[in-house]
Amino acid sequence: MTSKVEAALGRDKIESFTLEQLAAEWQNNEHNKKAVHDEMMKQVVLQRLSQITGLINADCDRPSGTSDHGPISSVNWDEVYEVSANVMDLYTKEIDECLAELDRSYRRQYLWQEAAFTIDSHRGATRIGVAESWIVGKEGNLEFTRQELSTSARVIKKTLEELSRK
Repeated sequence: MTSKVEAALGRDKIESFTLEQLAAEWQNNEHNKKAVHDEMMKQVVLQRLSQITGLINADCDRPSGTSDHGPISSVNWDEVYEVSANVMDLYTKEIDECLAELDRSYRRQYLWQEAAFTIDSHRGATRIGVAESWIVGKEGNLEFTRQELSTSARVIKKTLEELSRK
């Protein structure tokens, strides 16, 4: 639809219009209205509804107080009911298809979400494991350094005691 608007208005004009201005310009363009109407009227149901509406409007436009007692065409209510039932059936079918597609999308989203959660959990566990290993290594290194310092302190103390006795 953007390309139709661009073609109708020109690319440089589109950037300066607001959404409301674009909508108003599109509605005022009779060519666009006719194109959308022609596309919609390709559907059989809408063609039949248009015929029914035309018959009802023709009956309404006829003056009621005329002296012409010609045959009055009546509306075939069975057809009106059939068309409206068909419209409702098509609507229900399309809504069911949309809901089924939405359900499939939700399932795909759930699978992706679960996969992302699993990957994130694995990465987190790996990082925690690496950090834990580093901490254990550092604790071992600190314990070794503490023991060396303790041994050195004992040697210094012993040496000072021996020197102070002499």
